[in-house]
Amino acid sequence: MTEQNLYQAKEEKLANNASVLIVDDTIYNIQLLSLMLVKQGYQVEQANNGTEALDKVHQKLPDIILLDIRMPDINGYEVCKILKANPVTQDIPIIFISSVEEPSEKVEAFSVGGVDYISKPFQLIEVLARIETHLRLCSLQKMLQEQNEQLQLSASLLSRSLKQERELSQMKSNFISVVSHEFRTPLTTIQSASELLEYYEWTKEEQVEQLHQIQSEVKHMTALMEDVLFLSRANANKSKINLTEFDILVFCTQLLRQMQRTFGQKYDLHSYLYNQVNNTSIDDFHLQIDLPPMLVKMDEKLLRQILTNLITNAIKYSPENTKVDFKITINKENITFIISDHGIGIPEEDLGHLFSAFHRGKNVGILPGTGLGLSIVKNCVDIHKGFISVSSHLEVGTEFTVVLPILKELQLNESP
Repeated sequence: MTEQNLYQAKEEKLANNASVLIVDDTIYNIQLLSLMLVKQGYQVEQANNGTEALDKVHQKLPDIILLDIRMPDINGYEVCKILKANPVTQDIPIIFISSVEEPSEKVEAFSVGGVDYISKPFQLIEVLARIETHLRLCSLQKMLQEQNEQLQLSASLLSRSLKQERELSQMKSNFISVVSHEFRTPLTTIQSASELLEYYEWTKEEQVEQLHQIQSEVKHMTALMEDVLFLSRANANKSKINLTEFDILVFCTQLLRQMQRTFGQKYDLHSYLYNQVNNTSIDDFHLQIDLPPMLVKMDEKLLRQILTNLITNAIKYSPENTKVDFKITINKENITFIISDHGIGIPEEDLGHLFSAFHRGKNVGILPGTGLGLSIVKNCVDIHKGFISVSSHLEVGTEFTVVLPILKELQLNESP
């Protein structure tokens, strides 16, 4: 159906279904107008005074109102003012019908919101023409408003798409810049070490040292590439959750001990467990032996990504010899991990972009990093249908809270 045919169809539907409210204290006028309009296919409602007219309007909104001015209780001007002051009824076109011929009265009729003025005694054909004209104008106005809203929606979607495209372009640019820098440094080290091994005489110990340097740089490059591939899969919605059953305490204990071996004694890593199921708590549980098993069904790999990145960041951005807290609260539905430090904190303006790939805080200085860690954490939490939040103050510290659902009821001893 063409736009013109669609418009004509709407016109015909309007003529056949439009409702008209006639408000006049003269019964003869109401009867005459009603008879004519019903013959033309209009639905007609009647009111003998202003109060009844307002009641009728609120019961059922008419498409147009024929309104007398001189009425005993509330005159037509006041009725019009009341209707135009209400957002629900303000768009109903009102045609005044009156025997008053004074120009000032006509000016008043238009100033209070009337769309037309018909003098009594009226001609039926004129009244009909005025009604059809204003119904058509009202219909056109509604169509234009709908088209305008659609255009605004399209413009908003286009603007959003352009913004996303710019962000994607910027992300690609950042990716090239960061990854090229991160790869260039270890590649330079590998090249230098290999040339030294080729052209210089080294003792066995020195050769092993150079080889270890090469292996270390290769591991760094491999880890970076794995991070990039993980984010690529996550953004393409190709990452899937892989549920396995394991002991959450054994998992966390091994992870924390590994962290302590990696970073040595430069940081005081404190762990705390609170079990809401049986109201028990354990300080420094990662140093304990023979803990009661707590079997859960979660994605072990995703959990390792989350906790490793958050603990590493807490240590990296904290001064030496400061405490890093690792707290776990367990109930039958969720596990809550809280990792807090007493480090440099995160500027407030960076908090909104904290989980964006390649974004780093303005206060990190020369501390190494790619800006991928927290983006990976957020993706892992989302894949696991969890929730992450952050609270931070400059030069005071940062606290990350991660809540992950337990997809299997805890298997543990619930006795106190």
